[in-house]
Parts: sequence; structure tokens; C-alpha cells
Amino acid sequence: MATPRILICDDKNFEALEYRQILEARKMKVVHICANGQELLEWLRANPKSVDLLLLDIVMPVVDGYAAFHELKQLDPELKVIFISVENSAPLIKTVLSMGALDFITRPIKRDALVERVVKALNR
Repeated sequence: MATPRILICDDKNFEALEYRQILEARKMKVVHICANGQELLEWLRANPKSVDLLLLDIVMPVVDGYAAFHELKQLDPELKVIFISVENSAPLIKTVLSMGALDFITRPIKRDALVERVVKALNR
């Protein structure tokens, strides 16, 4: 399998960089980090089909992850998405999964859990 290409969208730069470090230590490539949903959508329009998986935060300024996800499902319905958030209400998780997200990881996350769930999503 080719090196998985990951896109991260999270306004918390420290956490985004931590995810990058964890994934790249496992031979995955983080191609870009976006700080909000608007930046994410602009990047995806400019770079179609250039990533295999998106790690997406929900609570962000400008355009939140929920709104961005809704729009990106029309932009690239095949893109695999895992939400990562402190927001962990059961109805929210159920909603994003029913909209097509592959997984939902609640913060704080453990290194092994992140890698395991990214690998599982990539193999689906």
C-alpha cells in the first residue's frame, strides 16, 4: 500500500502538530494542516483527490468542522473523515456518523488509539 496521505483540520496548533508527529512516526504522511473549516474547503478545492483521510475537529473559528464536513461531502464524497473533538455528546456523534464520517475520537486521545483508528479507517 502506498504511504497514506493525511490532512488535519484543527485550530489547536499544538494538537495538530502532535497528531502529525504520531502519524509520521508510523510512516504516514501529513500533507497539510488547516486551522479552520474555511481554510480546509479552500485547500481541498485547490488540491482535489490529494489526501486519503481527514482528521477533523468540530469546534473551530470561521467555519466549524460540522459545517465544513457538510460541504465537503458534496465536494469529495469519497474522502474518509474521522472527527476528533472534546464535544462528545451521543446525538452529535450519531449525527456525524450517519452523515458519513468513519469514526469519532474523543479528546484527549491516546497515541495508539489514534494510529489504530486511522489505520482501520484507511482500510475501509
